[in-house]
Amino acid sequence: MLGEHFSEAECLTHRGLDGESQGGITALSGLGGVIVGGLMTARSQKAEKEKERIQQQLREFYSPLLGMHREIEAKSKLRPKVHAAANIAWQKLFVNAADGMEKERIDRENKERFDKVLQYSSEQLEKDLVPTYNKMLALYTNNLWLAENSTVGYIDVLTEFVELWNRFFRDALPREVLDEIEHSEAALQSFYRDLQANFDRLTRLLRS
Repeated sequence: MLGEHFSEAECLTHRGLDGESQGGITALSGLGGVIVGGLMTARSQKAEKEKERIQQQLREFYSPLLGMHREIEAKSKLRPKVHAAANIAWQKLFVNAADGMEKERIDRENKERFDKVLQYSSEQLEKDLVPTYNKMLALYTNNLWLAENSTVGYIDVLTEFVELWNRFFRDALPREVLDEIEHSEAALQSFYRDLQANFDRLTRLLRS
């Protein structure tokens, strides 16, 4: 009888221990699941924040700056094409001119129209392109916090380029001085390459 009671008690003890062990394992599994879930959520939130940051960089900094650069570039490339075409068209007006008087009449009737081609180009720099450069500088300085490290260093180059044009068109910088400084958009080419490189890299990251 004693042996039977002992065996029975022993079994009950083992059952209790097994139950406790099982409960401990279940609790640990649950805790592990919570930790893993928390880590996955944290990673997901971090990835989402990084994605939002990249979107903001592209939308409010790199895309508009590149857009303005491309606009200036396209207009600058178009200008010599228009001038060359206007020169050819002007010469064709005189092909069938019979004499000097005919040429004078053609010149008198068409000169003003063709002069406007050069006038537009002359005014375009002051009234269109330089204001666009100023918009670029304003956007750059206002949203500098969105720039990558490689882009931050171009503040002096861009500011100097724009300020020289501003001084020139306000009659505060003689043409001779501007020429002496060798003012040219070539100074911005490295900046433009940096914009394009970061735009391409951030776009790839956003799509990955």
